[in-house]
Amino acid sequence: MTVPARILPPKALARYMERHRLLDETSGTSTDRFLTTLVRRALDFVPSRAAVLLLDDPALKEEDRSRNELTAVVVAGTAGTEMLGQKVRPVDGIAGFVYARGERTSVNEVGGARVFSREVDSLLVEPVDSVLAVPVVVESHVCGSLVLLNRREPGGFGARDDRLMELFGDTLSLALQNLLDERRAREVARRDSLTSLYNDRYFHKKLQQEIDRLAAAREGDLALLFLDLDHLKSVNDEHGHLAGSQVLREVAFVLQRCLAQTVSLPCRYGGDEFTVILLETDLAAAVAVSERIREAVAAWTFLPMSTGPGEPGLCLKGVITISIGVATYRRHCTPGKTPPEQKNEILKMADAALYAAKLKGKNCVVVASTQSAGSAVVLKS
Repeated sequence: MTVPARILPPKALARYMERHRLLDETSGTSTDRFLTTLVRRALDFVPSRAAVLLLDDPALKEEDRSRNELTAVVVAGTAGTEMLGQKVRPVDGIAGFVYARGERTSVNEVGGARVFSREVDSLLVEPVDSVLAVPVVVESHVCGSLVLLNRREPGGFGARDDRLMELFGDTLSLALQNLLDERRAREVARRDSLTSLYNDRYFHKKLQQEIDRLAAAREGDLALLFLDLDHLKSVNDEHGHLAGSQVLREVAFVLQRCLAQTVSLPCRYGGDEFTVILLETDLAAAVAVSERIREAVAAWTFLPMSTGPGEPGLCLKGVITISIGVATYRRHCTPGKTPPEQKNEILKMADAALYAAKLKGKNCVVVASTQSAGSAVVLKS
């Protein structure tokens, strides 16, 4: 009999699989099939009633694992669908303890102990008597835990189960690493070598795919942000291009932090220009995200560390700012036009809004006008 297994939707799952920025939902082996198969096999390897795979969020991960948060990304067996997406802190229970310590743990008399947390444990469909959990490791970094609940045979988990689960944990880590290595090879052609953001070639491909999808649907939206750094030339002139290149890397990092809670595609468009595709985002939400990015860049201290031997850190704050132009599919694309024409429209609209932001004094967010591609309305400054 095939053990039922459930997994987060692909777009929700993708953020937990972005180890070293390797994965994209459009490439290679099906991640959901890969992970559900592994979790099912864990239940066969050490016969148990249920299994839960939890992963941390690499975009928000801190070096001190006890400060991170785990998310249930795959559940199998008697663990209900309600468990999917639940958050667990390392201090809350056995699953988090295994992640924080990076060590295998088995408990055969759970008693009043928490497996996940008080709130998450209440979602389990049957009482937990025994637990066996192993850390999930990728490139020597602990990134989650795999938890088995209630051994099928009486007596709980024994020493043999511990050894088998240790072997399976090693196999899981190796298989996950192989999947990520496969993605790494595919990603090289899509990434900008300086910032590791997606490049302009992949940006245009992805934007067209998303517009094709929206053109065939009655619902949904996307926002396009055009972003341009203010005053980067002065940094290049005064401190050299190595310093300017490091500023671009740090801006890419700030972008990713600001976009961590969105479904988005940040790209380096060229030079000191960036783009962001925000999926399922209307104009108001896009403006809010843009303001968050603008404020974060303005508040960031750039170049705190040396950029080369004998070069002191510059700690530039208040020097680099960013101007942003915003357009959305539903607001700025003409219904009835072909998807390629609509793509051209939204590109022109966002670019015109960015140009208006520069003319208005920089360090502001501008929304494109709905009247023409050559006019824009200043929203924030």
